[in-house]
Amino acid sequence: MRPLPPLRTGPGRRLLWMLLAFAGAALALPAQSVRWEAGDSGLGNSLLLIFENCEPEGQPALPAISGVTFTPAGRSESTNIVNFSVSRTIALSYVVRGPQNPPLQIPAFTVRTSKGDLPVAAFNVAAPAAPLDSLARARLLPARPTVWAGEVFGLTYELSAARRTNPQISPTFDWNPAPLAAEDWSKPEVTEAVANGDRRVNVTFRTRAIAKVPNRLKLEAASHLISIQTGTIGFGIISQPRMEQVAVPSDQPVLEVRPLPSGAPAGFGGAVGQFKLVSRVVPERAAVGEPVTWTLELTGTGNWPDLGGLPARTVSQDFQVVQPKAKRVNVEGKLFDATLTEDVVLVPTKSGEYALGPVSFSYFDPQAGAYRTITAPRTTLTIAGAPVPRFNVTPPDPANDPASPAVAAPPAREVTPAAAPAGIPRDPLAGEARATMPFTARSLGWSLAAPGLAVFAWWLALAYGRARASDPLRPRREARARLAGHLAALARAGSGERRGPLLAWQQDTARLWGLEHAAPSSRALAAAAAPGDGGAEAWLRLWQEADQALYGPRPELPGDWLDRAQTALAARRVPGFRPWTLLRPRNLMPFAAGLVVWAGLAGSALEAAATAAADPAGLYRRGDFAGAEKAWRRGVEQAPGNWIARHNLSLALEQLDRNPEAAAHAAAAFVQQPGHEAVRWHFAHTAGRGGTAPAELVPFLQPDLWRGWARHAPPAVWEWAAVVAAWLAAGGLAGVLTLAYRGGGPLGRRLAWAGVALGLVSTGFALAGSLAYGPAAHPAAAIVARATVLRSIPTEADTTQKTTSLTAGGLARVEGNFLGWRRIAFPNGQTGWVRREDLVPIWR
Repeated sequence: MRPLPPLRTGPGRRLLWMLLAFAGAALALPAQSVRWEAGDSGLGNSLLLIFENCEPEGQPALPAISGVTFTPAGRSESTNIVNFSVSRTIALSYVVRGPQNPPLQIPAFTVRTSKGDLPVAAFNVAAPAAPLDSLARARLLPARPTVWAGEVFGLTYELSAARRTNPQISPTFDWNPAPLAAEDWSKPEVTEAVANGDRRVNVTFRTRAIAKVPNRLKLEAASHLISIQTGTIGFGIISQPRMEQVAVPSDQPVLEVRPLPSGAPAGFGGAVGQFKLVSRVVPERAAVGEPVTWTLELTGTGNWPDLGGLPARTVSQDFQVVQPKAKRVNVEGKLFDATLTEDVVLVPTKSGEYALGPVSFSYFDPQAGAYRTITAPRTTLTIAGAPVPRFNVTPPDPANDPASPAVAAPPAREVTPAAAPAGIPRDPLAGEARATMPFTARSLGWSLAAPGLAVFAWWLALAYGRARASDPLRPRREARARLAGHLAALARAGSGERRGPLLAWQQDTARLWGLEHAAPSSRALAAAAAPGDGGAEAWLRLWQEADQALYGPRPELPGDWLDRAQTALAARRVPGFRPWTLLRPRNLMPFAAGLVVWAGLAGSALEAAATAAADPAGLYRRGDFAGAEKAWRRGVEQAPGNWIARHNLSLALEQLDRNPEAAAHAAAAFVQQPGHEAVRWHFAHTAGRGGTAPAELVPFLQPDLWRGWARHAPPAVWEWAAVVAAWLAAGGLAGVLTLAYRGGGPLGRRLAWAGVALGLVSTGFALAGSLAYGPAAHPAAAIVARATVLRSIPTEADTTQKTTSLTAGGLARVEGNFLGWRRIAFPNGQTGWVRREDLVPIWR
């Protein structure tokens, strides 16, 4: 063969090679693109927006499609190297929801990236996800679409979620009730129903509300956060649900709030609802100088937050009257159910018969749509003259009085020893079962001096507070300050929104002029003015014009009314408070005696008294059992193992006549600390008084040898003792083995075998002590605190479920919870659901 000629590299060939190299480099450069791809979750509604060799500038602006939503679900990045070519990919994940008419086409659009604006081709979605309202929806349901201003009406919130999505529903949600005034939402009621062939979980909350101002209101939407299943991750037995958290908005119903009709009675003060008025006079027969209490009690359901007080009462000048102080008590957890009580103490100075009442109260009944007036009947009070004391009146001596008949001596009777008093709750235990560090000498000195300085400062503060509280001009100054705000509110309010500020202006005007009536008339305002007071005429005219606007046929104020009201307010001055009045003897002397007593006592005694007044034990000793119960309950909730707090809580509950719950806490305290004598006694006392106790703990009331041994320590101590004894037996056995291998004297072998025997015997005794408590030694043990119902499912709405009665004192184990419910299991295998507040957990 003839050899090939050598390759020539002329200028033309070099240029060709350079062009080929540049073309190869250009082909090797990565290209930028943006495209849609189906997601890797296996669901047709999961899409990926792929950015190849570029990055999105901010959140991409996706095309708007009617009825379709794109929910961001995540972001991922990856880098690939193939044949020395590097490419970088960013994937944005979306969940597409739209109408149930697949397929859905996403039109082409342009997206802004780090490499400029790039086009995105159109894409067909195989099966978009169902709209959110088909999976979960919420709505607010007023009891009526039209209500009166101030009427209490029911409001229901319903959340419905498809059961196929395995919903996880939060027991709380966000809702702004303004401009309504509403009570707290009730506990959720869970039910299930079938709608259009779809099984749904329905959660219902209830409350009550009032609308104060007539208007057409669009209620704020509620937002409820739930988790729904949108698919699965993995496959086969290792698959798990894919959960998506969504916020479900409610609808916004429109509520028509009607103004109260015209023609209100003269004594109407704005009360709306249903009320009952009761008048009581105790006693109805008294003597001169003996106090008589006249009580007015108003109860019912209505707009209590807007009520000012009870009607004014008039009495004869023959009585000395103690200024009344009204007391309002709301039903627990209720804003619109309350009782308003006002006691007037009358001290008669003359004898005779006096008429108290009648007293009338006017309100608007929204159910009847009319004004009502209820009247407490008149009571006749009979006052007798002051009794004349009789002196030197002694019974005659039958032995020296011949007119007295002979009196036979009484027969002798057998003397019976007085019986010991029956058991009552003993004193609470002090402390929290833990020691306190002692003071150093310096800190003790400062601690002894600190109470004196604190008492002096507190003395001045109390004198200052007494001076301000007893200042007769304080209510007038406060009323004058509020009047400026009422006038500003009237200036901002529209013609239909002036009723509330105008009523408030009248009430504080009455206080500014020193009138104590709940709703005084213009005549009372004129009578309160001093003779020759030129400013009173302007106030009287303003008052009459306000009455016409509130109760007249035309609810309008004159155009210059606000200007005249501001001028009259500026002219009506009230002297300010003078701080030096705290040094007056009437403000200082009530506390001077306390300071003198402190000077003669040790600082430690004062410190102990202050501690007793501040802690729950101090409340208990002062008779405030409800306050002590709340404080000790907080301690138990924060530290369930605090047996002292639990024991003291049982004492307070028994004082409040809540015997079953007291017995449950006493039993729990006994399990936690059975060795304390006071705890043992109170457990037996509550069990005997209530007649019930956990069956597993009844043998401890009259213990045999086994329980008598076991009650020296709680179950946890016995368990730790068993662990330590087991280690002792293991150590002895290790010694036996060591001596067998390495040799040793007979004394060593005897000691090793003694350790084994002692460890085994101690382990047995310790385990026996723990087993004596039975299920009470389980960490999830709980005692039934009150008689209740054991339900098959955690709801009270389903009346078809099987239930059984549950007596107080039963011992069970908590196995689960759901929206305030607890699933419990009894030793016989019976399980069911009860409310959380029906149980007293022992350990947690």
